Amino acid sequence: MHVFVNGDRIRLDTDLLAEIVEALGFGDRKVVVAVNETFVAKTEWPSYQVSSEDRLDILSAMQGG
Repeated sequence: MHVFVNGDRIRLDTDLLAEIVEALGFGDRKVVVAVNETFVAKTEWPSYQVSSEDRLDILSAMQGG
């Protein structure tokens, strides 16, 4: 299945949001995820199923000034 992550189209082998976040290297970082412009609570990630061509935005806080 293919989805868009932060604007880039990628191929995935899983449809579970928690596994996607982990596979993309964000598993140990504090991030928020929106699927098709709707934020998904972290407690829902293990059971949240992403569909082909969905748009995921993975955001983290940045420090600096």
